[in-house]
Amino acid sequence: MNSPAHSLAATLLVLALATPLAATAQSRIPSLDREDHLGEVGRAARQKAIERFDSIDTNKDGKLSREEVSSHPYLSENFDRLDKNHDGFIDWEEFIGHDRWKKE
Repeated sequence: MNSPAHSLAATLLVLALATPLAATAQSRIPSLDREDHLGEVGRAARQKAIERFDSIDTNKDGKLSREEVSSHPYLSENFDRLDKNHDGFIDWEEFIGHDRWKKE
């Protein structure tokens, strides 16, 4: 029989097991300020993103226009979704999807 006490006990057990996992969960965005392997991964990913952004930004104005991304299918097809502030450009933070990595 499934009594309220059994349901409560099961709920408490699930919460007790899930809490340590939630406390140790990390962001999927690699940290740049760590001095270990994860920091190196973050710095390498940031550098690759900078190089890609700069190669697409042909007029070097620090933002990507619809014309500049026209030869990049993903950016071109998702331009309106990526342009969060709807200014007609994809800036650095919109390009990488967060604000934790500064470009300079």
